[in-house]
Amino acid sequence: MDLYKDLIRKSRKKKKTIIFPESGDSRVISAVKRILKEKTAEVILIDNGKNSDVTIPDCRELLVIDNNFSSQFAEDYHRIRSAKKKEQKKEQSLKEISDPLTFSCMLLRNNFADGLIAGSVYSTSEVLRNAISIIGTSKNNKTVSSFFLFTFPAGHVHGKKIIAYADCGVVPDPDAEQMSDIALSTAENFRKITGIQPRVAFLSFSTKGSAESGSLDKIIEAVRITKKRAPKMIIDGELQFDAAFVPEVAERKNPNGKIKGDANVFIFPDLNSGNIAYKITERIGGASATGPVLQGLSKPVMDLSRGCSAEDIFNMSLIISNI
Repeated sequence: MDLYKDLIRKSRKKKKTIIFPESGDSRVISAVKRILKEKTAEVILIDNGKNSDVTIPDCRELLVIDNNFSSQFAEDYHRIRSAKKKEQKKEQSLKEISDPLTFSCMLLRNNFADGLIAGSVYSTSEVLRNAISIIGTSKNNKTVSSFFLFTFPAGHVHGKKIIAYADCGVVPDPDAEQMSDIALSTAENFRKITGIQPRVAFLSFSTKGSAESGSLDKIIEAVRITKKRAPKMIIDGELQFDAAFVPEVAERKNPNGKIKGDANVFIFPDLNSGNIAYKITERIGGASATGPVLQGLSKPVMDLSRGCSAEDIFNMSLIISNI
């Protein structure tokens, strides 16, 4: 079954509630209309007085909240900000809470919804800053990161494959502990979304000591830490991409490894390599990329690309409904 058709089916059963703070964006409105038509989620839109002219029919799955109601969270928000930034004035907190994204994060924090999607207008830094300061990180995880999920069109040589890359959008140069956090978060979310057992490859320019460099130390240490933290998970590294992805190459380069050219979760050593690889996979490889999917937060917050389409936003709503 096609992954997104399967996610639509599962989303209808779960019927999560998703907040969209960027109600003035016509792409968001188009995506929301499809969500409501497909009955894949309930929606909260934040009305900031700048809404799109596109009309959404009234239905019980849609709640539009006036941004002026944000003031009810002013005291709670001021307490959060004061704990992180001493001596912030109440007037500043009241001004900040009136921002639709900040207000949405407070709604999510207070369990008015199951998740939040933003980034068609807001920058990644704005989404991350609000999410980390208001929502906070998940238990036993100190690293907020991201991954991209890839599928391939029918007839493609890899048409039946589903793979994930991490981190491609958040942590510039993760240390070994952070790489381990990224790997475990991505593997768990991959399993939740696809139902497929994750097979995690830590990528490098070296396969099991075929090259020597100080830059390999953190990758080797990350593999060691992750295996200790998740002894039952299929984990291998350090591996070159071909040894992780191509069975014939794996047989030559990594004959005794756990990964036999069948990895589906790929962990990159830094943001440069991860971001470059995801764009090559999408633009030259012909894959369809969904992401960046944020992870490591105590509640789901998704960051969109500002160049996203309505379909991208809809697909992200399916992801958030299934993690």
